[in-house]
Order: sequence, then structure tokens, then C-alpha cells
Amino acid sequence: MRTALSAACGLTAVSMFAVAVAAVSQAVPEKIGRAAPGLPWWMLQTELRRDGSIRPLSSQPWWEQARTLRAGEGFIVPASGDARDRMLVRRETLRGTSALPAEAFVWIIDDDGDGSARTGGDRHSDCYVVDYGCDGTVDRMVDYIDNDGDGDMDELDIRYFTDGRLNWAWFGEDIDDDNITRNVFNYERGDEFRADPYGDNIFYMNKFNPVKGVWSPISECPFAFYDTDGDDFSEVAVRVSAAPEGFSADSDPDYANSSYGRPWEPSMENSAVVNIRYSFDIDRGSSRETPLHYDFALNLVGSMPYRLFGAARINPKRRPPQETTVIPWKNVRATADSYKAAETGFSWNENADDTVANGADPTDPYDYRWEGVFWMWERRFMANTGGPCQKWNMRREWRSKPSDKRELYYSGVDRRIHLFGAEEGWIEIGHFSGMDHIGEVRIFDTNGNGFFDRWEMYLAGNAQPVRVTAVHDERAVLIDSNLEKLTAYYTDEVVPRAIAERRRLMAAMGAWRPFAVPAGLKRAMETGSESYRRYAMDVVCELQYQDFRSSLMRQAEEVLRESREAKYTRYMGDLLRIKKSAVRDTARTKNSHTAWKLLRALAELDSAYGCGDTERACAAIDEIKRIGLFR
Repeated sequence: MRTALSAACGLTAVSMFAVAVAAVSQAVPEKIGRAAPGLPWWMLQTELRRDGSIRPLSSQPWWEQARTLRAGEGFIVPASGDARDRMLVRRETLRGTSALPAEAFVWIIDDDGDGSARTGGDRHSDCYVVDYGCDGTVDRMVDYIDNDGDGDMDELDIRYFTDGRLNWAWFGEDIDDDNITRNVFNYERGDEFRADPYGDNIFYMNKFNPVKGVWSPISECPFAFYDTDGDDFSEVAVRVSAAPEGFSADSDPDYANSSYGRPWEPSMENSAVVNIRYSFDIDRGSSRETPLHYDFALNLVGSMPYRLFGAARINPKRRPPQETTVIPWKNVRATADSYKAAETGFSWNENADDTVANGADPTDPYDYRWEGVFWMWERRFMANTGGPCQKWNMRREWRSKPSDKRELYYSGVDRRIHLFGAEEGWIEIGHFSGMDHIGEVRIFDTNGNGFFDRWEMYLAGNAQPVRVTAVHDERAVLIDSNLEKLTAYYTDEVVPRAIAERRRLMAAMGAWRPFAVPAGLKRAMETGSESYRRYAMDVVCELQYQDFRSSLMRQAEEVLRESREAKYTRYMGDLLRIKKSAVRDTARTKNSHTAWKLLRALAELDSAYGCGDTERACAAIDEIKRIGLFR
């Protein structure tokens, strides 16, 4: 007898439905490999051989009955003893995908005996064995584990099989006990924005070693998230990348992110931590309204044996192999803080990027990646750093020298936080709030003391910088990188002071020469976080400064040009007239004297503006006003 299931045939609990008990006798599968003593019957159902192979579904005693099912139908596998009414087989239509076959057999095993097999399975103590294409071969196994018996899931395994042989798996642990670790769609990893990168959480990948029958760390091992202020949304995200010691970045530049599915190789047994991405919310932006809000990240590249950090994690409720290897959640941040990086990248998200859809809603100005702030494979290649990621309005800084500590400093020149020891940096400006390409800033440490001392400003279409600032006094202060202190310093001091000084300078220039702010930038100065608005204001101020300065420069240079082109006799006449005139009349005439005074004031303005000295810059503008002849 065949029965139709409800329309919801996925991992979500289905409505109560009648099931027919097939008239087949229960047969316990043959023992495969070496079972650990005392394994319960439900573990024996999915027992693996040492090489990772699993008994094909086509050899199960219920297989012929399963083949008669149509999509949406299922049956309870008859059994006696503890297994009675605790296994369900159904045929499902997979949801909205072209990458997988249209249908699958799903064998559901009720591990805790709560009757869930009769209601379609639950998400806390059931195992789902999946056969894509209904060909009798196991392709996936999704196992929900309730460690403490409280009726919600504490851990989740998503195991990937290749040709019926275990290959690799995602493991998740619900640190904050909100009953969420991963989003599972069609019995494999689904949309992470619907998962749990929002509070305290950890998930990680291990590779199955078919020689020893054990797990080894590989790829993203782990992702760890931290809610530091108790609002259920993460302020810190760490991704640790594992790859074989001595892997070639030339032949496998993104090994940790792309090679976990390949066949087992002996080198995989000795894994190294080859990259750590360490992301932070510094402006208190992470919240229910704006989740996944990370402002900056450290990208650490090196190679340290995983065994120095990782720990064996045994769960007796996990299907064998029961021991995985991962850096414990409580240790991941300390690992990132002390990691010996051969080189370090620093990324700061200054504003949005209209050219890339990072997240769940590309129309949202807070269109963040769920896993933090990425490095980008441009200008400075850093292996195993992943992507895709934001290009525009993302400040990048790079340090080539090894370091085992993370140090930051504040620059009074550009009023920004930087990576100590970074030798160079850049930010491409534009493509936010509907704007086009605007320009670029390049920064350099030319004397090797760890602080930036040279800034080059480029506008779109210009191969030469429109402004160069080189300083002898970097006005740099090393700052405490403790997140709580850093957040207070940045949000309560740095940003408000920067905004106030920009407003003062823009008002001083605007009082002498009005500036029409582009519509997109005007919107950007009024929307988004205070940090976003500050960045838009900086861009406007730079454009206004370039307009202000270039306009006065053109006028002064025109007067000097006319003076150069005047005939000698006229020049001598001018000298006689000057001798006969009072000094005040000379000062009030557009001539080489006043033009030179203007250029001198503009030079002072340029120096003060480039050095971030608002007081001096406003004084230089006051001097320009006193000259009074040029607008």
C-alpha cells in the first residue's frame, strides 16, 4: 500500500500523515568494518567501512519496496525491538535546483525513539541518508545530534559521499543554544544568511582519511562567530583555513577553499593553518536591523601545523568516526591574536559597493558578506583568501614582514586607523550611492618605521596624482586593539571629531566659493552609519578642496602668465606706477604681487589640508579671504 506525503518533504517537520507498513520482514544489515563496542542499532544502520564506503541502499531489504514509490510517498520500515517504527523511507522532489537530480530517496532514522519517523523526521535527533537520483547509492548524510536530551539540536553533521564513499563533511556546534547551526537545503549546505552566523557559533570542515578511517582538518576549519555584547548578533568572525603543510600556492592558490572535494592524498594527513581571516564590528553597527556588519579584517597568511592549535573532539552520539579535529571555539580568537603570519593584509570597509551583490539583499546599503571582510586578489596576492568580495570603497593595507601580534595605530593625518607595519595601501573610490568612479588614494610608508607618511590622491581619468602629501611627522599613535576599547575610541572620539573637522573646513571653503555637491554624495552624507556618512563627507571634502584650490590656482597663474607676456616697456611702466601708488593700492590690484600672495596661501593650505591640520587650513583660507581679489 502506498501513501502520499505532505508537500513539505524536506528537512522541515512534515504534517502527520498515514503510512503503510510494507509487508516485508525486518533484516538487520550485515556488520561492515570494525564496529566500536556497544554501538546502538541506529549507528549500525549507517556503519562505514574503514575506506569510507557505506552499504548501498540498493542492498537494503526495503529497496524493492522503495522503488515502487512515487514522489511524495513513503513507508515505515518494519522492525522489532528498539528499531520498531523508527525508520522511514520516502521519495522526494528536490526543491528549486538544477545542480541535482529532480528526485531523491531519503531514509530517515529516529535516533532517540521519540516517534519522529511517523511524522516525517525531526531536526534534533534524526539522521537523513540521501540518494540523489534514486539509483541506490548514498550521496549525503545529514545527522542532527541532541547532546543533552533537551529536545533541540546541539550539533549537526552534513556528510558528503562520492560514489558511495565518504569524502568530507561539515560539522556544526550550537554554542549559544538557539537550535541553529547551518541552513540545510536539499540535504546539503544551504544559504548561510539563513543559517546562524549571528551569535556564538562554530562550524568546520574535516576530510575523511580512507586509509586510517579517521577525520582530518581541511578547508574552513573552523568558522567561529562571537557575540561580544550579548545582543545575539556577532561582532567578531574568524575563519581558519587548513591545507596540507607545504602545499604549493603557485599551483593551488586557493587550495583551502577549493580542493577539499578531491580524492584523499597522503599530504592531507598533515594539515597546517595557512590563513586566518579575523573580522570585527567596530562601530557598534551589528544589530537586528543591520546584522553581519563588519568594518575591518586582518588577513593573516602563513603556515603553522594544525596540531599546535587543534584538538580532538569526541562525541559519543556522533556516528563513527566520532572524533573530529578543530580548534575549540573558546580558543579561536586567541589563535588569531598570536598566529605567526608571514604577511598580513588589512581591509577596512569604508562604504558600500554598488557593483557587487555580497549578501542576501543587494539593494541594501549594508550588503555584507556573512563571513566577514575579505581580502581581494588584486595588487597583492595572498593565498587561500577566498572571494568574491568588495572592491570599491574598501581600504587595503599590506605588510610583508612576519608578525605574531596584531597592532593598530591612529593617524592624525587622515584620521583613520591603520595596520602598524603596513608598507602600502590603497582605496578605490566610487560606485556607491549611485555614483560612478571617482578616484583613488594610495598610501605608503617610505621610511620603514611602520607608519604611513605619503598620501597620493588620484581623480578618475588622471594618471598623475592631483594631490601628494608627504609628512615628516606622521602624527601616529599606537592604540589598544581590545575590541571594546577600540570600539569606544573609534565611535566616541575618532569619527565624531573627524566629522566636526570636515564640516568646519567645508564651511570655510564654501563661504568663499560655493560647491555643488553631487546628488549621490549628498544622499550618502545623510544615510547609513555614521562611519559611512563620514566617508562620504571625506569624499565631498576632497572634491570641494580640489575645486576650491584649482579655481584659485588658475586665476593666480593667469595673472602671472599675463605678467610674463607683458612687454618690457609695459613692465617698466607698471613699476613706475607702483612706485607712485600706495602699498594698499598695490595689494588691492590683480597683479603679480597679489597673485604670488595667493599662491603662497594656497601652498600653506595644501600643506595643512594634506597633514590633516584643520586649524592651519582654516587660517590659510582666512588669508585667502584677506587677499580678497580672487574667487
